[in-house]
Amino acid sequence: MDRHKILVIHGPNMPLLGKISATTGTRLTLDKINKSLRIKAYEMDTELKIFQLYDEAKVVKTISQNRNKVNGILINPTSLALRGFSIREVIAIIKLPAVEVIPQEFPFSQEYYNNSVLKEVCLKRFYKLSIDAYSEGIEYLIKYVKRQEALP
Repeated sequence: MDRHKILVIHGPNMPLLGKISATTGTRLTLDKINKSLRIKAYEMDTELKIFQLYDEAKVVKTISQNRNKVNGILINPTSLALRGFSIREVIAIIKLPAVEVIPQEFPFSQEYYNNSVLKEVCLKRFYKLSIDAYSEGIEYLIKYVKRQEALP
């Protein structure tokens, strides 16, 4: 791998973020988050592979299929945080650095954060407003990957 690559996975209902954020006046959408992630990755000389998936099996398959093509995983499991044991297992098996982001805007997001099954396999977790969680999460992950590569 020449350039660093990060796999970004958005969980169920993220395309509805615009509907949720309209009630807060932020008008944040999944497209705006992806654009922000791409800008941050470009600034840090990193490529992204971005997926939005509704099904746990597809998340596991996507992680497994990309395990040799990426340097790390940024994941927002949304509702899969509470029952994504297969996701937890595949992250533990492949041993890629993973960062979990949980947007505060979503219903039950505090429950997802407190009870996420991924917390044991992720390097760090960010529970903030969507754009902040993603921005801080991707920056943390890219810096971590680059530090690890620099080690002897």
